[in-house]
Amino acid sequence: MSKIFVGLCSLVLMVVFTPTPTRADPLVVTSGFLSVTGISGTANFSLVGDNFSINGSGVHGSAQPQQCFPCVSGNVIGLNGFFADPTVGIGNVTANGMTFNNLVFGGNLSFTGATVVPAATTNISITAPFTFTGTLFGCVQGVPNCNSGNAIFTTDLVGQGIATIQLDFIRLNPSGIPAFLFNSVTYNFQPAEVPEPMTITLLATGLLGLGAKWKFAKKRRL
Repeated sequence: MSKIFVGLCSLVLMVVFTPTPTRADPLVVTSGFLSVTGISGTANFSLVGDNFSINGSGVHGSAQPQQCFPCVSGNVIGLNGFFADPTVGIGNVTANGMTFNNLVFGGNLSFTGATVVPAATTNISITAPFTFTGTLFGCVQGVPNCNSGNAIFTTDLVGQGIATIQLDFIRLNPSGIPAFLFNSVTYNFQPAEVPEPMTITLLATGLLGLGAKWKFAKKRRL
């Protein structure tokens, strides 16, 4: 029995202390925005997180709400947006106290979500949650096809928040249902929610209770 026990302990130590390949976690965007105005408009963005900020303009791509013309009351309107290669835009990066200006961005920024167009006969504003993932490469201007091979920085991004869509009322359609025209969409980033202290306390109490029950059962067996 002792040999088996020693063997198991050795296996656990090998698993715990054997080196494994490391992988950088995505940067979490906790504030900032990306906004698009007009059916053919490009995007501007400012992404902020722990010890970093990235901002850019003239971002190529499209947001799904831009394809909503007309937007009819009662229909689902997608919040999806995808801004991608070959050029995401031009902007600045500040990270770990270092700033790089006028970089060309490659990569992609992807937004996911949906909402329903309400009934109204005036211009309206709709809010709904979204999730976000992305990858950005930053290259000095003049470098063609910015990618991870010729970039001075590259990072993965994740985040979430609330999107605000502005729709302009244009008319009642032949069925008398309000119809709207896309004006703008702004994706406003927010920090992820964390468990409430009470939830954590209850979890700890439950674990302590299980531990006490296990000790009591062990004493009875002895």
